[in-house]
Amino acid sequence: MALLATRAWDDGADPSRPLAVLVHGVTSSSRTWWRVGPALAERGFRVLAVDLRGHGASPRPVAGLAATDLAADVAETVAGAPGGQGTAPPVDLLVGHSLGALVALELVTTRPGFARRLLLEDPPGPSSVDWVGLAAGVEADSRRAVEDPQGLRRDLEAENPGWPPGEAERRVADLADCNAAAIAAALRPGVPFDLAGLLAAARLPVLLLLAEEARGSSIVGVDRKAAVAAAGDGATRVLPAGHSIHREALDAWLAALDAWLAG
Repeated sequence: MALLATRAWDDGADPSRPLAVLVHGVTSSSRTWWRVGPALAERGFRVLAVDLRGHGASPRPVAGLAATDLAADVAETVAGAPGGQGTAPPVDLLVGHSLGALVALELVTTRPGFARRLLLEDPPGPSSVDWVGLAAGVEADSRRAVEDPQGLRRDLEAENPGWPPGEAERRVADLADCNAAAIAAALRPGVPFDLAGLLAAARLPVLLLLAEEARGSSIVGVDRKAAVAAAGDGATRVLPAGHSIHREALDAWLAALDAWLAG
């Protein structure tokens, strides 16, 4: 296990306030939550976002990037956060995007009571991802983030017109910071997991936010149908965005969350 680098919003608030923990996707970091974190703080949460192992400012190992390892890191880090007192306090809202959604599911299924509510943003489908292609893309994009950051930023802005100003710069920084070689090596053989089984085993309220298939969701076809069925009635929202919903459709993301929390 490893203590992770973190980013917090309203961490000096009353420790009795509900805690939200945010877990990013592959090659990203806690930077990705730069608008989500303050929005949740405005809703009364203390917010803690982690940099997963091999990402952001966290340790850069060459191994130990399985979901079980990453989940153990998150649990240890939450336990060491203010109010943790050496044990992981109940997380009121656990949020995971993409790879982070698998880590979040690992946390709640192997550590009952770790979280009270779970929001999963466009988790990958077991057969929906070209793992070899993804690994190659991680290496190429991370190399370019170091060698040609301004060119990559311009391309990201052109390819993602829905992103707000400053988003592309943060994405380039995340790609430059991550341990691309180790991440690619972990992804290339494929990542075995049973998303529907994990969802069915999660004994807490779940909100599943999915991107549109035509706009680049990481869960499509039979994988999507199985996940929606496992999540249960009324647990899924499909939002008008691609894979990184919180980047390009934050208002819809927050509206879905607000309605779910109110219900």
